[in-house]
Amino acid sequence: MKLLILAASAGAGHLRAAQALEAASREMRPDLEIRNHDALDFTPKIFKKWYAQSYLQTVNHIPKVWGYFYEYYDKKSGTSKTAKVMRILDRFNAGGLYKLVEDFRPDRILTTHFLPSNVLLSSKRKERAALPPISVCVTDYDVHFFWIHDQVSRWYVGSEEVRWQVHRKGIPLEKIIVAGIPIHPVFSKERTRGAAAQAAGLDAGMPTVLVLSGGFGVGNVADTVAEVMKAPGNFQIAVICGRNEELRKKLSALQAPSGKRLEVRGFVTDMENYLTSADFVVTKPGGLSVSEAIARGCPIVAYAPIPGQEERNCDYLMESGAAVKAKDPATLEFKIRQLLADENMRRRMAEAARRISRPRAAFDIIGLEAGAAVEAALRK
Repeated sequence: MKLLILAASAGAGHLRAAQALEAASREMRPDLEIRNHDALDFTPKIFKKWYAQSYLQTVNHIPKVWGYFYEYYDKKSGTSKTAKVMRILDRFNAGGLYKLVEDFRPDRILTTHFLPSNVLLSSKRKERAALPPISVCVTDYDVHFFWIHDQVSRWYVGSEEVRWQVHRKGIPLEKIIVAGIPIHPVFSKERTRGAAAQAAGLDAGMPTVLVLSGGFGVGNVADTVAEVMKAPGNFQIAVICGRNEELRKKLSALQAPSGKRLEVRGFVTDMENYLTSADFVVTKPGGLSVSEAIARGCPIVAYAPIPGQEERNCDYLMESGAAVKAKDPATLEFKIRQLLADENMRRRMAEAARRISRPRAAFDIIGLEAGAAVEAALRK
């Protein structure tokens, strides 16, 4: 029984979702033979660099352009000329994916980005007939038309609203399962604040504001930290810089004001400890980041969400009561002051976060895929 998991390194969240699924499968179903790959590794190097960097550069430097692109093409059907051109371009540059599938011969394919499914399912009819069923995990609390392909076998989504969105884009409801966004299995395990703070090197007795920059360390994190430091009172600020070493060095050189403690980290593999230790988190609302936060009941300050999927993630979290939005530095300072001063507000947001969280999403998805893989293997 073989399961192939595919992601694409256009943003860190898709890779983290794939890693979560792999970890859940190894813990839950050791009988499955698993391979987990970045689909862009099977494309020419120049295409991989362009595909990944064009997204990061656009959302980081000209987010309004990304927002226009996202909104405009989400109104188009999956059969539009633009969608067809993009799928041809993807297929032309990802021929290595066909060979991977041919060599590994999986019983199921599970993707956390639209590129692998679109590439494989847009192949010629003869090649497509030889493919195993392909399932897609949508990694935001929204779905764009670029995710939609009518030959996808099964859809896993984060909320009932997204299930309806996928359906309105032409997919039968029986193919769409509300399982949650897959996050690492560690988020399904209980952990006390004291133990988590000790593991993270934080003071469990101090109020803690966590600032995230995403896996690639994007956004104006230095200015965010400066706004957090303006808030009155004694508290600690933990900042995760991801893989941005320049940012980590810059922030590590800062001197925290009197009564405050600044802890700066680079890339971490124990995010659950930081989210468990925090009174609230300031972050751009990427799908994986906020799913991990709500799994730990951590209130969210969604700061300057990029137009498109982050704004829609933010809307979902705010409607659910798990987040507040800070659109600019002045609003950010106000929200931080408000949350630090109002314990009841933090408690209500934490309860709302737990209500909508699905910390075992990765296990649930793997359970369904493994069952389908067993059936497929028995039919061989």
